[in-house]
Amino acid sequence: MTDPIDLTLSSDEESPPDDPPQPQPQPQPQRRGRRRGDQPQPDLGMIVPVNVDEREQEVNLPTPTLTNNDTDEGLKPSTTSGTGLWDLWTRNFKSPLFALLDLIDNSVDAALLQKGCKSDIPGRVQIYRDVYKHGRHSYTTGLCIRNNSMNKITSLDLALNHLFSSDKVTPNTIGENGVGMKQAAASLSDMTFVLVKNGSNEELELGIIAKVLQNEVGCFLPCFKFNDLKNLSKKMTEMFKQSQYASVAKCVAEYGKVTTDGVPSLDKGIERLCKHYEDICKKFHDNPYVFEVILDKVHDRNSKQASRAKDKQATVAEIMKTLQNDIPMRYLHIDDTFKFSVGKKELTFRYWQERLVEFTQIVVPVRSKTPWHEDFATDMPDQYDLRIFLGFDRFRIAESDVEPETGIKKANKQCSLYIYSRMSGRMILREKDCRVRLRLNAGGTDFCQALTVIIDDVDGHLPVNPTKQDVVFSNQSQGGDTHEENLYTMVRTVVAFYYTHHKKKYGGKKNILTSKISQFVDRELPDGMKSCANCKLTTYEAFWNQTNTNMIRVDHSKVVEEPGVDTVFRLLEDKTLKSPGRTARKRKPPPTKTNSNPEAEEELEATDKKRSKKDTKRHSPTAMRSTPRRAAGRPKKYGDDFNDNGKSDSEDTSSEERGDNVKKSKSVGKSCLDLCLSSDDESESRYGKKSRNPKIISPGPKGKESNEALENRIDELEIENSILKAKTETLQEELKAAKRNIRMLEREIQRAEE
Repeated sequence: MTDPIDLTLSSDEESPPDDPPQPQPQPQPQRRGRRRGDQPQPDLGMIVPVNVDEREQEVNLPTPTLTNNDTDEGLKPSTTSGTGLWDLWTRNFKSPLFALLDLIDNSVDAALLQKGCKSDIPGRVQIYRDVYKHGRHSYTTGLCIRNNSMNKITSLDLALNHLFSSDKVTPNTIGENGVGMKQAAASLSDMTFVLVKNGSNEELELGIIAKVLQNEVGCFLPCFKFNDLKNLSKKMTEMFKQSQYASVAKCVAEYGKVTTDGVPSLDKGIERLCKHYEDICKKFHDNPYVFEVILDKVHDRNSKQASRAKDKQATVAEIMKTLQNDIPMRYLHIDDTFKFSVGKKELTFRYWQERLVEFTQIVVPVRSKTPWHEDFATDMPDQYDLRIFLGFDRFRIAESDVEPETGIKKANKQCSLYIYSRMSGRMILREKDCRVRLRLNAGGTDFCQALTVIIDDVDGHLPVNPTKQDVVFSNQSQGGDTHEENLYTMVRTVVAFYYTHHKKKYGGKKNILTSKISQFVDRELPDGMKSCANCKLTTYEAFWNQTNTNMIRVDHSKVVEEPGVDTVFRLLEDKTLKSPGRTARKRKPPPTKTNSNPEAEEELEATDKKRSKKDTKRHSPTAMRSTPRRAAGRPKKYGDDFNDNGKSDSEDTSSEERGDNVKKSKSVGKSCLDLCLSSDDESESRYGKKSRNPKIISPGPKGKESNEALENRIDELEIENSILKAKTETLQEELKAAKRNIRMLEREIQRAEE
């Protein structure tokens, strides 16, 4: 294999090296004329004379690029198939929107100001159409994403040529022009140009990600450096007319082909690239570091339509409209100083502030390796704080439950889960109904008031897949399953507390809660709403306890709500409605004896004696029992107290002794209750550490019985019942699917027999 070509032009070189002798092109068979429908032939003379390899039948196959190597020998030519790698890149994203978001992540992370850094230059991201103007006509050929950077940009020689690594300068960022940039570019376009201004107008770089440059021998992602903006067009022409860069020149000439029936032109392609560099240096003159991606002829690879030219070619106007509506929801921590524009529209990132009623912020501790129930009240080294936002979506609760066109019911008011990650707050996961995931009651209308749960992993503790489309705990080196269990256990506790707290404001009636939330649908928004990163939202101070069944319960009697000034829509308590608390049944008082009627007293004493005789006969060991005695080996039921002889304790005691035992048990029970109450107060003062605002991480005493022990037990049983119901529903759906498959197989067998 020949030595790799040095594709960079250093700033010290005043002119490119002398051109090698040009070989004569092989003669092509002449046609007598052009058939109807043929495309006009490109002016190859405008590019350079080219060589044609008879074995490969491709123009100037480039030398493989350099890839990352961990050995001490340095960088070596890649043996990776370029065509195979390109096909792999095009299959990594679920939709073109996710591929675009990956490129936008790179821009946002570069333009955001890092923690501890100071700069007077605001972050800027611009997404606009790539338009070529010719006279009175203008042609849209693609999409451009441009941004400034707070730090020096990684050289394209490293960003493009390291195919399998994506080392982040800052670990808290979601993307910095690594592997994801190449994958996203390949998914959206067959040819992408990357432009960089890295310090001044004399430090310019150009990279090309093109499908036509890939071959079975290796992956070819060329990059070039230029040191003079004024003579940029001249230097590009001199370089791309060299025979070794003929394949690159072909890509630039294709960029100069503005219309579908146009002719590739190298001069026009260089003119368009130079115009982008001029805009970068002019419009971002106060920014030393600028990055831009040009996606030429954007298309949708997931389209299954037959006509590629009409259906698979995604229009830039539709993409721009989608981004204008979708991006404000995709990012959580972009503040007002950040300038983000899509086309001519300036975006504001106040999506959730404008939608959520009782917008609340709660912080909980999550362990990444240690199970949450081990030393529950103790801080662990692997513990971190996780911020959770909650609220009721005032727009979603007003949506119809039925599709207007088809009449099919749709689920749009269930509890929804959103997971955002890293410093920019990029949305990673969205689940419309998360009740099963969080092990909440999934039956009926519980948690169906458009409740929205937002997990804000701002410090980047959750493991994210390379394309930022899901949270993958299996990527964690150790303790991934434990981390997942700890996360969703804490989130479930917060969600159950939040929902119950607001439901109790209206007597526990879900229909009243729904109507109260619906009142905010047409409410006008106040002026000067802040971004989510700068909001002061409602929070709570509360204590929670670990139950004997390894569950977490919040003590609602000691919850302190701290309203936030930026929580615009509030749910006020209706004091006329009583909360559905569980109260003990009152026993009827025994009839009082009066001396006014001595005859009645005698009759009452006589009846009491008869009753006592019946009781002694009923409980006599030799008398006939009204209920069958427990058989040998039958398990002992709750409330059955039998001695060693197989008889109940009440059978061996007289009525007077039983009366004394009842009195003793009442006195002992009362003393135990007083002891529990005193121990709860002592344990609260000993363990009940109040959390710092806005946390809800104050654990109560472990294993202590509280006054609400019975209520907690009932809640636990209800949750277990809901889990069983959810599993039952899942099994029923699987059973229905199996029955359908059996019927289909029976029909096929009948058809085959006929």
